[in-house]
Amino acid sequence: MIHTILMVLIILAVLVCITLWGCAHIAKKALHPTAKRKPLDVWPDQYKLPYENVFFKTADGVQIKGWFIPNPLSDKTIIFMHGWGMNRGDVFKNTCFLYDLGYNLMYFDFRALGESGGTVSSIGYLEVKDLQACIKFLKETRPFACGKIGLYGLSMGGMAAICEAAQNPEICCVVAEATYYSFRRVVSRWAWVHNKVPYFPLIPIILHYMRRNLAVNPEKYSPKYNIPKISPRPIFIIHGRYDNLVPAAQAKMLFKRAGEPKEIWLVPGAKHNKCAEVGGFEYKQRLADFFKKYL
Repeated sequence: MIHTILMVLIILAVLVCITLWGCAHIAKKALHPTAKRKPLDVWPDQYKLPYENVFFKTADGVQIKGWFIPNPLSDKTIIFMHGWGMNRGDVFKNTCFLYDLGYNLMYFDFRALGESGGTVSSIGYLEVKDLQACIKFLKETRPFACGKIGLYGLSMGGMAAICEAAQNPEICCVVAEATYYSFRRVVSRWAWVHNKVPYFPLIPIILHYMRRNLAVNPEKYSPKYNIPKISPRPIFIIHGRYDNLVPAAQAKMLFKRAGEPKEIWLVPGAKHNKCAEVGGFEYKQRLADFFKKYL
């Protein structure tokens, strides 16, 4: 009897150890996306646009690389931010048409992705530091382009855009596409979509490891807490109606928490990060109309 109990306890202990190891591995996989650092395959000269390769460092010493596309007759700049596992080329090809409307365009790779330095991707919290460094760089080296600044963020980039706009009154307007509602929700959904990890009891353990690795609780920086602070500056929420990673219900919740003026467009048939592809001409028209109206 005692031998049986000991065997059961040993088996339970092994299962617990395996579970904890698995949760730690998933947390590390999300925070250290080395396999997602893909090379650029799109460049501005392919679209016959003038550009400058730029470099700047964040407050915590990470080197960020990007492109500045100058429009000499404009003092208005739109800063573009990609999502987790992407790079600046992924958003460039769907947004560079805005150059013809008279804007300077700024694209950069978030830390640990694309050509930028660093090894940790925090799914939003640390990436705000990257955006802040970008704005500082523009103000110090290209003040002529900083009369008005607008932000466009895709997925994780949308989180950074919302968080920065909430605390920086110099931001005139924000486009947030495929953006999650809260850190907890996006981690739980990501873990389920990619690893079929159920919320209970594993997600709280994964979140614990992520908080420990980042030495901060990213949940309190979630868009749901920051989006109300953007008003009275405008925000445009774009989201795929069939987003498989960040359900469209989260876009509706963000829209409800946002102050006026605000707009929302749920793109029929679009999955995560596919709004531009599915939306086609209407996507470009809506994006252009928003920036022409508010920037």
